[in-house]
This record gives sequence, C-alpha cells and structure tokens, in this order.
Amino acid sequence: MSARKRSLSVPLSGLTLLALAFLLHAGDKWGFGEWRRLSNNPIITPRGESWESAGTFNPAVVFHEGRFVMLYRAQDAKGTSRLGYAQSGEGIHFKRRPEPVLSPETDYEKDGGVEDPRLVKVTARTT
Repeated sequence: MSARKRSLSVPLSGLTLLALAFLLHAGDKWGFGEWRRLSNNPIITPRGESWESAGTFNPAVVFHEGRFVMLYRAQDAKGTSRLGYAQSGEGIHFKRRPEPVLSPETDYEKDGGVEDPRLVKVTARTT
C-alpha cells in the first residue's frame, strides 16, 4: 500500500481569490518583480519547553526604522497562546525575545490565550 501525502485544504472565498490575483498581478505592474520563496525552511518555529514549545503561527511583520519587526502567536503544550516579538535586519533570520510580549491575563483569556497579531504601520502625511 502506498503512502499518501496529507495536505491542509483552506477554503478561499471569491473575494479572497480576487484580491490574491490582483496582488500577484499588481506586483509586476508596480515594480515588485517576481515573487518567489527564498527558503523551504520556516522563519519561526516552535522551541524550548515553555510558552512557544507547541507551535508558532500567523506572524505579522512591518519594516520600521531599517529593520523587520514581527509579532507572532505561539502556543505552549497546554494549548495556551501568547504573542512573541522578533526582529531582523534582512527579513529572514529573526532574533526573538525570550519572553512573550502579550500573555493572557483575564479569566476569559486563560483557557485559550490571546490570538493572532496584526500590525499596521501608520505614517504621518505632511502637506
């Protein structure tokens, strides 16, 4: 019997597919060039035996003051999520802080923790 590969299927809405097609097309139009994977290795992986031992998920990254700044969700062995912080000069190799930057504090957060981060860089507009 042959081994079968298992893959995760993620349903995409029509709007999501349309936005993705636009971004891929706009990448060439706006001078971003061809998009390609630089490495087959993940940038952030689980580590240690504590707050980020079971999983790392859904990083959010912005380029700020000459470096890439990342927030990511990490999960411990009990399934509690926290947010971690990492930064990089070139966007591939990130140095992580040893402790989470956001942890569950209130009773309703303690069973599952905090969820996926979002980052938005707001720049002042001068006239």
